[in-house]
Amino acid sequence: MNKIIIITPEISSDKGGIQNWMFYVEKLLKTKNRDVSYYAYKEDRFRKLFSILKGQVYILATWKMAVFIFPIIYLIPKKVIIFVHGNEVLKLNLLQRTLLKYLIKRRNTRFIANSEAIGTLFEKNTGRKVDLVQFPFMEIPKDIQFQDNNNLEVPLEFFTITRLVKRKNIENVIRAMALIKNNIPDLNFLYKVAGSGSEFENLNSLVDNLKLANCVSFVGRVTNEQKEKLYLEADYFLLPSIYDEANASIEGYGIVYIEANSYGVPVLSGDTGGMIEAVNDGVTGLHCNGSVADIYEKIMKLVEMKFDKSLLVLHAKQHDYLTQNRFIDFLESFNE
Repeated sequence: MNKIIIITPEISSDKGGIQNWMFYVEKLLKTKNRDVSYYAYKEDRFRKLFSILKGQVYILATWKMAVFIFPIIYLIPKKVIIFVHGNEVLKLNLLQRTLLKYLIKRRNTRFIANSEAIGTLFEKNTGRKVDLVQFPFMEIPKDIQFQDNNNLEVPLEFFTITRLVKRKNIENVIRAMALIKNNIPDLNFLYKVAGSGSEFENLNSLVDNLKLANCVSFVGRVTNEQKEKLYLEADYFLLPSIYDEANASIEGYGIVYIEANSYGVPVLSGDTGGMIEAVNDGVTGLHCNGSVADIYEKIMKLVEMKFDKSLLVLHAKQHDYLTQNRFIDFLESFNE
């Protein structure tokens, strides 16, 4: 059995994005009795660095992880699988373009995109088609008891968990909340935002300036247990991310929408990148263009719609790590 080594910045079920997905890639491979380990450079530093020499197959969280194995794969025809998420193929410098070009031309390298949109973006930027489109996977919670909020005395709860950066577009969500408060004063609601990031101070000031402190709150970084409680309390999940062209940042898929759906919570997403694939418009949530007006309009539409929570959960279950046989088949065919 060939030794598989995952190389990633970090690996954790407590974090989103790449870190979370690599955690479940490793967990899936272990359930299939594969010989797999990982090197997470932000966590392991030099402690496990030399262990990567033992690999026959390398799974890279992004192509930039190739710097850790470049001497190995340059000299030896090791097999390499690279995940593509979007941001890492935008605005590359000369050195980055050179390394990526080498990886693309290398015979024993395969690329996996996390959505059709990112697969198309990768081909447009590099001229190379990806070898597989594989949406991210996670562990889907079992036996969730749904509770519908039909009591007008109980506040309607909106929820977001994300990094607080410009692209996540929380500023416009808060401005939409001000419109709701001003235009529909009888609507009793709360908006809870979990996470941290560079935009926290600006967002907090905005809440104060718009006099929303009684209905918008920041809960900071949360544990998995706290996050689950927030999902169970939420009526709707809001994250209308936008494409940040200036900083070359795009939503590759959006596993957080799937996470919300797994708790029976309908979502509001943006309409760029892989979000339109993660969210089934009108069934598991709604898309919007990210403007204040459209966020407001779509929130009002969410509140009026009747979502079938069983369909939301069914959609989420397609992303359960234990059901990803297509990914395993791809790995096996490459590993022969």
